[in-house]
Amino acid sequence: MKVTVRVPASTSNLGPGYDSLGMALSLQAKFTFEPSDELVIEGCPEAYRNADNLVMQGFRMVCEKAGRPVPAVHLVIDSEVPVARGLGSSSTCIAGGMAAANAMLGNPFTTDDLFQLCTAFEGHPDNAAPAFLGGLTASFMHEGRAVAVPFSPDPAWRFVAVIPNYEVRTEEARRIVRRDIDLSAAVHTMSHAIAMVRGLETGDEALVGAACADVLHEPYRRTLIAEYDAMRAMALEAGAATFFISGSGSTMIAATKSEAVAEAFVAKVRETWPDFAARVLTVCHEGTTVTVED
Repeated sequence: MKVTVRVPASTSNLGPGYDSLGMALSLQAKFTFEPSDELVIEGCPEAYRNADNLVMQGFRMVCEKAGRPVPAVHLVIDSEVPVARGLGSSSTCIAGGMAAANAMLGNPFTTDDLFQLCTAFEGHPDNAAPAFLGGLTASFMHEGRAVAVPFSPDPAWRFVAVIPNYEVRTEEARRIVRRDIDLSAAVHTMSHAIAMVRGLETGDEALVGAACADVLHEPYRRTLIAEYDAMRAMALEAGAATFFISGSGSTMIAATKSEAVAEAFVAKVRETWPDFAARVLTVCHEGTTVTVED
């Protein structure tokens, strides 16, 4: 049996949707599993070619949940998703391992079951939801279970992902965010997050530009990304509707419905920061997919 799993990258928060909004993007991680006499992993640094690899941790969790022994596999990783850059690389790995184990065991679990396991592993559902379901999602916890609400963004959106050549540690990005907020910040966040979803759905650039104004995390996390202010100014000057930090960073995203604006911004980024990657992405409406070959 050969099992191939494809999982999209994802961006979370999207400005005001802290730990709740997530969206799948057109970068993909592919994981290929085949039975083996011993664990063999290819496609990642030597330090991660062992049972502690996140893909294998996800794989093992599903086997243990099913009460089945963990089989030895030959795993090949082929991923476009950069590690530790705020594009959901950990969710792609965990989801990939979980989906593969589920397929190899005869699919004892539903997609929602796997989503719950992934959320429990990560501690929050904002990347797990788009990784499994695709598209734009709003997710939250209710009575111990993750709930994901799907939305369909206008397909004309283009998201320019600027990926610096350094990481922002998630632990530091979370530590720097305030734990207490006042009522006005709560009201601001709720109203702007709702408007952000509506603007993405309808393709309303003006609404997205107004709604994508965060007061909970970006004012603090921007200090961890030296180029943030200059990059934001460049994106808006180029004509982007808005600009936000992807997840905890260091990736930043400019949103526009104009292919010309997107390409012009990419060119400016590459000229100004030649060591950074810049790519025009779209929404990935398909979540985790599994192909089984006997």
